[in-house]
Amino acid sequence: MKTWFAGLLLLVFCVPTYAKSKSLDPVKGVYPVSCDDLWAAVKDTLGNKSNYALSSVNDLELHASFIVVGDLILYTDRVTLFPKEGGCTIKAEIGEVGAENTNWREFHKRLGKSLARLQAAKATGAPKSPNVSKAPGPGE
Repeated sequence: MKTWFAGLLLLVFCVPTYAKSKSLDPVKGVYPVSCDDLWAAVKDTLGNKSNYALSSVNDLELHASFIVVGDLILYTDRVTLFPKEGGCTIKAEIGEVGAENTNWREFHKRLGKSLARLQAAKATGAPKSPNVSKAPGPGE
């Protein structure tokens, strides 16, 4: 009887440590914009130092590694873009333990806002960054 009880306790405590969380799987999304536009929005989103700390950025491969600021456990998260017919696919590897992947949802929401802001600025012809100013021309 003691052996069965010890075996049951062993299963109860060991099995969850080997279980894989769904939130550690890569998350994919398709955006109906070019990868250049989406990459600009990704860099703009990750440039917010109060939310993310960049580890590395590769503009040629459209790949970025970053850490979510404020997490208790620091995971290196990754975002990669792939061109797709009629848009761009984003593959995000967000390391978060638990059923809810709040870091992916927050990143996705911030990316959408950044993309909308950049597209609106592009449509109106406004500068991309508020810090960009026009140099005075001759006679000004």
